[in-house]
Amino acid sequence: MAWRDHPACPPAGTVLCAVDEIPDEGGREVVYGTEREPLRFLLLRQGSTVWGYENVCPHFSLPLNFDPQVFVTLDGLIMCAHHTAFFRFDDGSCVEGPCAGSGLTPVSVHCVDGRVVLGDDTSAR
Repeated sequence: MAWRDHPACPPAGTVLCAVDEIPDEGGREVVYGTEREPLRFLLLRQGSTVWGYENVCPHFSLPLNFDPQVFVTLDGLIMCAHHTAFFRFDDGSCVEGPCAGSGLTPVSVHCVDGRVVLGDDTSAR
């Protein structure tokens, strides 16, 4: 199921968090829903640039983090805590590990007034 089709998906224009709540050169998870499989967004930041992905590794369909809000990052890469696949911040591509050649599912986000907002610039409310 696509993240947009998840029953807990918030509408475009929803504020996910403040930019400064995402560690620089790191990640933050934002979770929606209480289902067995809630919707998990992964927000990555380098300086003032923020990227959004579904927090699901394409190898085993598990979140990239093992502990809440703990992500292993290095030089613009994030590592899956379960099997050490590495993904680039800027495009979500897996560059090393068992899912090389695949990638993370992008989530459209943008920044407005220091906040990360779901959707593209035209969907902000």
